[in-house]
Amino acid sequence: MADKRKYIPKDRSGRPIKNYRKRSDFIIKGVPSGVAVPGPTTGDLEKALKIFKRQQKDAGTIDELKDRQYFVKPSYKNMKKMEKAKALQRRATLRENKFWEKYCWQVVIGDKVY
Repeated sequence: MADKRKYIPKDRSGRPIKNYRKRSDFIIKGVPSGVAVPGPTTGDLEKALKIFKRQQKDAGTIDELKDRQYFVKPSYKNMKKMEKAKALQRRATLRENKFWEKYCWQVVIGDKVY
């Protein structure tokens, strides 16, 4: 029969952690980007900040802010897009040419071989 004792979180040395709070204690239900600080200690605040940062990263807010730090002209965006497409096309062409180098094609028309 399995032991049904309550889970006791431990640190790396194996000692039990005092005042341990679960992740669910920090999340506010119904608020996707909100975090509650359940206690007055600095550890609670640090853990709440860590959870908040993770929520923002998962939502993509941080990446969007980094992209919007400065204005990028539409023509510059299009130019970069075209450069990327050209590089991809160049790589695909090189790969295809390398593949077809193995084969030698000869055409026979009448008595002549081309």
